[in-house]
Amino acid sequence: MQYYFKASDENEYGPIDEGEIHAWLQQGRMNQGSLVRAVDSGEWRPLSNYPELMALLAPSSSAPPSTTPSPQADVKHYAPHRGALILTFGILGIACCFPFGIAAWIMGNNDMQQIEAGMMDPTGKATTNAGKICGIIGTTVAILGCGLQLLSIALEF
Repeated sequence: MQYYFKASDENEYGPIDEGEIHAWLQQGRMNQGSLVRAVDSGEWRPLSNYPELMALLAPSSSAPPSTTPSPQADVKHYAPHRGALILTFGILGIACCFPFGIAAWIMGNNDMQQIEAGMMDPTGKATTNAGKICGIIGTTVAILGCGLQLLSIALEF
């Protein structure tokens, strides 16, 4: 039989079989109080309420305890980065429409703070930073251009 598992952060995993549940119990990803539901059921119950899974809770004498953590135990769930969007906005800010540059600058700054804090996917750091820089350049060029236009109009009078 297969089951679904609800983690403490409300993420659902599955369907998983009894072998995977046993492995997750040994890794410490699950315990007897973990919420589980059968594939054909909509009711979440603690793992200890399933008699067929109670045998998995007992430590097995045949398998030695795992001393190396599994790669899955170290996986962090990051918010997806918006590097491509920010870079696109930054380029548009330079090329034609400076409000996109302002948006790229603000979004890039916020996303870089989240990446540095470890809350957002770090693989987008370079793209996000490039978009932020393009946004800064586009905004600066637009402000200088507007200032020069105003100066030339003022000098004509």
